[in-house]
Amino acid sequence: MKTKLIFLISILSLVIMTCDSASDETKTGTLVIQAFDAPFTGNVEHIFLDIDSVSIHRADGSDSTTGWIGVSNKDTVIDFLSLVNGEVANLIDSELEVGHYSQIRLVLGDSSTIVVDGNSYELRVPSGSQSGVKLNINFSIEADEIMELYLDFDAERSIKKYHNQDRYSLQPTFRVMKKVLSGTISGKVTKSDQSALANASVYAVSGSDSVITLTNIDGFYQLVVLAGTYNISAAVDGFTADTSYQAVTVQAEDDLMDLNFIMQ
Repeated sequence: MKTKLIFLISILSLVIMTCDSASDETKTGTLVIQAFDAPFTGNVEHIFLDIDSVSIHRADGSDSTTGWIGVSNKDTVIDFLSLVNGEVANLIDSELEVGHYSQIRLVLGDSSTIVVDGNSYELRVPSGSQSGVKLNINFSIEADEIMELYLDFDAERSIKKYHNQDRYSLQPTFRVMKKVLSGTISGKVTKSDQSALANASVYAVSGSDSVITLTNIDGFYQLVVLAGTYNISAAVDGFTADTSYQAVTVQAEDDLMDLNFIMQ
């Protein structure tokens, strides 16, 4: 009887230890950040942005020194100008502890360049390479789930040319959003003879917010927008669009296609 009691106690202790071990295990989910670009007008061929590191801020941490978790220390150079009309680059694909997060911080390196008419120029960062660019975004990581974020680099607003000089400054402007709360709008821009029109500007406007892209060589465009109501229009110098689309409702995860324009 005594032997049986000792055996039962041993089994019970083993079960308790196993449960404690499982409860102590850190639960994680996956954070994926995909980057793309709002296009830059002019004779610009490449915009190489040097991202030195990426960190995420826990919502319960201090904004200054604590609560920041590094998710990438790999110096990454991305040609953002190639990331338009549905093309994306995977910036982050990392496990992250379950919890609530409130900010992303991008620290820029010193190797960002812009290529104009075949010539490469340094993109000077007045500040940001030390303290980083902080972006507010509230999201939660759940156990064994994937949280996908979009990082949209606005090249037009970020890059400034010095007057009468071949020098450029970089004051990075990004837009960050949850993929699950966004949708896409796409279509083609053509001439009246149905031939494709490249580099046509296509706008989605909602109140004071606007998103812009340029058509590719096939006249195709795609806009990534947060769920909402938008007016969609197209413009090309020397042409007038046959239509515009008013009060277009985009629901989360919608893919609205065939919003086409004929330029006359």
